[in-house]
Amino acid sequence: MFLLAPFQFDFMWRALIGSAAVGVLAALLGVFVVLRGMSFIGEGLAHGSLGGLALAYALGWNLYVFGSAYTVGLALLIARIGGRRRSRMDTAVGIVFSVSLALGVLLISVVKWYTTDLSAYLFGDVLALRTGDLVAVLTVLGLVAVFLSVFYRHMVFLSFDPEGARAAGLPVDWLENGFLALIGIGVVAAMQTVGVILVTALLVIPAATAWQVARSMAQMIAIAVGVALFSAVAGLYASYYLNVASGASIVLTAALVYGIVALAAGRRVGWRRSLGLESGLR
Repeated sequence: MFLLAPFQFDFMWRALIGSAAVGVLAALLGVFVVLRGMSFIGEGLAHGSLGGLALAYALGWNLYVFGSAYTVGLALLIARIGGRRRSRMDTAVGIVFSVSLALGVLLISVVKWYTTDLSAYLFGDVLALRTGDLVAVLTVLGLVAVFLSVFYRHMVFLSFDPEGARAAGLPVDWLENGFLALIGIGVVAAMQTVGVILVTALLVIPAATAWQVARSMAQMIAIAVGVALFSAVAGLYASYYLNVASGASIVLTAALVYGIVALAAGRRVGWRRSLGLESGLR
C-alpha cells in the first residue's frame, strides 16, 4: 500500500518521528522569529554553528553537546554586540556568523579525514537518524515547549510591544537571551534532519505561512505547527518515492504550501514581512 510501504523499515519510523519533532520545534520558535523580524538571526546562527560543529568533529567531541553550547555562545555574543549603543543587531549577526563560518570552512579544509558524519549536518540526512538523535531533538522540543508555556504571555507582549514590555518591568534582556539560546539549540538539533543550509527555511516558512491567514496568536501557532507537520510527512514520502534528498524535499514542500497560501490570501501581509525579513511591529 502506498501510504504504509515506506514504514516496513525501522529507519523510516525514526525519520518520521524526527521530521515531525523538528517541524514542530521549528514552528514554535519560528512564530516568534517571524513576528520579531529575526530571520537573519536564525540564518546567522545556522551558518555560524558550522564553526562549532567542525571544531567538535576535529577534537572528537560530541557534536550535539558542543555544537549547542557553541551556538548558544554565538547567540549571546550577537545579543551583546547588538545591544551596544553604536551597533545594530544585523551588523552583529553579520560579523559573528561570518567569522564562525570562516572558522568552520578553515577547519574542514585542514582536517583531511573529514567524512560523511559532518556532511550530514551540512545537508541533512533524516533517513540516517539514530535513537540518540531522536532523544536530542525531543529533549530540545520539550525545553522549547516548557519555555513558551511558562513565558507565553511575556513573549507575546515582548513581540508586539518591546518598549512597553520593558516599561512594565518584564525581564526583557533575560527573555531575549533565553529565546536566542533556544534558537541556537534548536538549530543544532534540526541539522541532522534538514542540514545547516536548509534549517533557516524550516524555521521561517511554516510561521510565515501561518501569518498570512492567522487572526490570532493561537491560530498562528496552530497553523504553523500544522504546516510543519504536513511538510515533514509529505516531504518524507517525496524523498522515499522520488529518491531525492529528504531535507530539501521537506523544505520545498513547505515552500509550496507557503506559495499557495500567499496566492490565496492575497496581499494581506507583505511577503518580506511574512518571512520575517522586516519587523512586523509598529
